Amino acid sequence: ELERRQVATELSLLKAQINPHFFFNTLNNIYALTLLDGERARAALHRLSRMMRYVLYETTAGHTRLSQEISFLRDYIELMHLRLTDQVQVVFEAPTDPAAPDPYIAPMLFQPYVENAFKHGVSALTPSCITISLRQPSAQQVEMCVRNTLLPVRPNADADEPGGIGLANTQRRLDLLYPGRHALRTTTPTLTNEYEVCLSLNLQP
Repeated sequence: ELERRQVATELSLLKAQINPHFFFNTLNNIYALTLLDGERARAALHRLSRMMRYVLYETTAGHTRLSQEISFLRDYIELMHLRLTDQVQVVFEAPTDPAAPDPYIAPMLFQPYVENAFKHGVSALTPSCITISLRQPSAQQVEMCVRNTLLPVRPNADADEPGGIGLANTQRRLDLLYPGRHALRTTTPTLTNEYEVCLSLNLQP
C-alpha cells in the first residue's frame, strides 16, 4: 500500500511539472496574436479554456478516453499553428470512426512528443513538415508516430529546457504506468533530414 501511494504521488508530481510550461507557452502565443488578429485570439482563448478544463478537471482520476486525448491533441496542434508561417506544413492523422473502440488511457502522454516536434522541427525561414499519426492496431493497442524535419540544434538547447523536462517526465510516467507494456522507438536522421519517434502502448493490464 505504501509503495502504491508513493507511485501515485510521483505520478502527480510528474504530471504537475508538465502542465505549467505548456500553458505558459500557449498564453504567450495568444498574447502575440491579440496584437494582430483579435478574432483569432478570442477563438484561441476559447480553445485554450477547453484544454485547461480537460487537463485540470477531466483527467484527475489519472485516466481518460482515447477520443478525449485525441481532441486535446487536435486543440493543441491548432494552437501551435498560431506561431507558424506558411513555410510549415502540419499533418495530423487520427481515428475518426465513431464505432471504433474508445479505451481508457493515461492523459498527456502524447503531447510532449508533439511539442518536441514543434520545438525542433519548425523554422520561419526553411520549409519544414510535421506529421503526427495516431492509430489503433487493436482495441487495446495505440500507436503514435511523430515525424518532423530536423533543423540545426540551437547552441544553448539542452535537456533542462521545458521540452526536455516534459520528455524525461513522460518517460518516467510510461515506466510507472505501463511497465513492460510500452515501446519507444526513435530513428536516426533520414536522407531527407527527418526525425521520427514512435510510441506503442498496450493498454491491457
